[in-house]
Amino acid sequence: MGYGLTVTHSGVWRVVSASVAGTGHVRAGYPCQDAHDCLVLPKGLLLIAVADGAGSAQLGQLGATLAVQSSLQFCADQAPYLHEASQVQKNLIAGLCAARARLEHEAETQQIELRELACTLLLVAATPRFVAAAQVGDGASVGLFPNDTLLALTRPPQTEYVNETLFLTSSAGLEAAQFAFHQEAPLGIAVTTDGLQRLALKLPEGEPHAPFFLPLFRFAANIGADGQQQLETFLRSPRLAERTDDDLTLVLAVRHRELHGRTA
Repeated sequence: MGYGLTVTHSGVWRVVSASVAGTGHVRAGYPCQDAHDCLVLPKGLLLIAVADGAGSAQLGQLGATLAVQSSLQFCADQAPYLHEASQVQKNLIAGLCAARARLEHEAETQQIELRELACTLLLVAATPRFVAAAQVGDGASVGLFPNDTLLALTRPPQTEYVNETLFLTSSAGLEAAQFAFHQEAPLGIAVTTDGLQRLALKLPEGEPHAPFFLPLFRFAANIGADGQQQLETFLRSPRLAERTDDDLTLVLAVRHRELHGRTA
């Protein structure tokens, strides 16, 4: 999906996610420029793609949506290789490249400058043996491990100026891509765009803020039929609106069998 809400249940993963327009965009009459999607594939492979369209780009929303769709499709096609630790980096980075190529094709088709489709992009692949992530631009991915241990997989890049970031469409975007690999199956994964960075992370180092993430992982582990509405309500809450007016995306995935009994 491009933006909105989704809940996915499987024998291995339970996923809840949402992208909502920030209060600043609502006041200005702009749509949400974030996009995300998630896939749960055979053998316990979880794929997550999250993108943030640049506010300065004429078609940032479209760029984010196309980047998510094309990168996730590429990774799904390469699913057998994403189970191999020796192959996962090459294929996640190739997923970023596939998204860049899709944006280049769209810019050529519409006869516009590539920068008008500017967006960030973050990809995560989690298997029963490890988790890996690749990222261009800001946003973050966080893994939950035993004993409520939180680990930042990818972090917002430290830049010279506040609110400055690289985009997938930037000349140096792919060269500056982050890659992270952790040789342990996560109990949970959280992915967010930059709208939540100041609440979710200890900046500038980018370490995850436990009081933010741990209750959300417990929520995802015990999600009910109204989970979509609850997550949307949280993202639109006055508590968050007081801290950020940017678009907000949050993807939460928990390994159902391990977490349900522990957090119920």
